[in-house]
Amino acid sequence: MPRSKPHSPPPHRRIGLAVSGGADSSALLVLMAELQAEHNFEAVVLHVDHGIRDDSADDAAYVRHLAAAFKLPFHSTRVKVKRRKGESIEMAARRVRLDFFSEMTSRLKLDAIATGHHADDVAETFILRLARGAGPEGLAGLKRISRVNGITFIRPLLDLRGDDLRAFLRSRNMTWREDSTNSDTSILRNKVRHVVLPWLRENLDPRITEHLCKSAAILRGELSRPSPQKPSPRTPKVEPPAKFTLAISPSTGFERRTQSIGTFPATCEIARSAIAKRSIELRTWLPGDHIAPTGMNGHTRKLQDVFVTAKVPPSLRTALPILAYSGSNEVIWLPGYRIAASATVASPDAPSWRLTLDLAEAPTSSSPSRKA
Repeated sequence: MPRSKPHSPPPHRRIGLAVSGGADSSALLVLMAELQAEHNFEAVVLHVDHGIRDDSADDAAYVRHLAAAFKLPFHSTRVKVKRRKGESIEMAARRVRLDFFSEMTSRLKLDAIATGHHADDVAETFILRLARGAGPEGLAGLKRISRVNGITFIRPLLDLRGDDLRAFLRSRNMTWREDSTNSDTSILRNKVRHVVLPWLRENLDPRITEHLCKSAAILRGELSRPSPQKPSPRTPKVEPPAKFTLAISPSTGFERRTQSIGTFPATCEIARSAIAKRSIELRTWLPGDHIAPTGMNGHTRKLQDVFVTAKVPPSLRTALPILAYSGSNEVIWLPGYRIAASATVASPDAPSWRLTLDLAEAPTSSSPSRKA
């Protein structure tokens, strides 16, 4: 058993275990299998073969065998991950996993999905988000319980170090699968794991991981006040232009979608913090409108240039609703295009607003179109 015990699972009765075959998730499977009777829950093993590596089928076989050894139901899917525009391969793989977990949650009537995230992941996430200039919400990092795309995720291993989990498996004479991409330092998280944190550990603080985790925990505690009685956020009041409807609802995180300018319905998520102290409006295009979109390293583009590049006809440009800060030319969202970097949701579990803009009536030949 690791030096620290895993955090007791919350009172969920059916829990899916996200198991890749690596040491962290393998230890999760073993520990949760042994906790089932004591905590009165059922565990189901879930595995996604992303088809990215040549040996990924061997990972699936290993997880299937491990589940069988502990008499746990096993469900898997094999896909060929394809990146969408603006996605990294890691983002695309995450999107595929979320789709699978959503399907399994519905079909198997799961109350939650447990992941193998641990203390090292918390420290790495803290550094990555600190480098991006994240605020308290982002730096608070991984929570024990969060909801993403309607799925409840639990992380019972957050108090444990990765070394503890590997030592635990070795004590059971168990092996695990090593993902060769985990050593690729061209991937930013791997660089933090294999280069940045070891340097900090050697030159700054031998207990840097524990102290970063402590800072994240303090921030989570501060953000939780006056939870759990925290009132629901007040929905922003925004009037859409004629012929359009706008739905705004509280959400968590964000989804990546393939959309095009002028096609409706169009949906996005923006950070609640981005509009907490500024009013917003939906209006049509004005001269001087500009946006600093996500993925452009802070560069600003005139909407005129965006329209020209996207080959949006002039008649459509003047009909499109645009979300902007009230009384300014600073655009937050051009529906069908990207949102502004200033309104980006910091993390998958950060509070957000989901906006869905749609046509209120059947389009005419010169109006925006509705998706089939």
